[in-house]
Amino acid sequence: MWYYICGQKSFFIFMQIIWHGLSCIEITAKTQDEEAKLVINPYENSTGLRFPRTLEPDIIVSTHDADDAHNKDLEKEKGFVVSHAGEYEVKGAFVYGISAPLAKESDYSKSHTIYRIEAEGMRLVHLGVLDRDLTDIELEQLQSADILFLPVGGGRVLDPKKALEVFEKIEPRIIIPIMVTSPNLKEKLGTVEAFCNQLGTCKKETATKYRIARKDLPQEDMMVVVLERD
Repeated sequence: MWYYICGQKSFFIFMQIIWHGLSCIEITAKTQDEEAKLVINPYENSTGLRFPRTLEPDIIVSTHDADDAHNKDLEKEKGFVVSHAGEYEVKGAFVYGISAPLAKESDYSKSHTIYRIEAEGMRLVHLGVLDRDLTDIELEQLQSADILFLPVGGGRVLDPKKALEVFEKIEPRIIIPIMVTSPNLKEKLGTVEAFCNQLGTCKKETATKYRIARKDLPQEDMMVVVLERD
């Protein structure tokens, strides 16, 4: 089933990506006439990080039911919430939820969902807090990814070695590491540098806000974009 929110297809000019810490990603796809804003895994301040109050998303996407992926005040006041497998559309941006239960037992392990987002002619994949290899069925739905949001910090998510194995199967053009350490974060997670060391070579671009259009995607070399928390 499709869910349409102001559902009219438009030509996107560019996409802006911001990392707010943990697995929280803000995606703004701008067109000539409007913009579509998605926020993935907005967290509660109980995580140790302060969530920005000024966000006004059109759609909120959650990969699992925990305080690091649900900001109740934001969900109550703003946006349409997607938290399960299915197919959705907001202002020409398409969101596909894929059921991906976790290996480690937790309150949310069985309901964990990963997402493929298609906008501006680009395909983005967000793996949430994945802690295992992908199945063949999951991989089929994630192929031809342009941008991969990849958890790499270890602990309850993929460690750098396992993250590298997952990346090699998806083969995106751009990797944006998530679930890495941040100042004031209560959860103990590894660093981006540990993942880059595992990768061996890290053609790296660092920014707080990353703007990308389809024409700017790397054609040959994979690139790691390290987003500093905004």
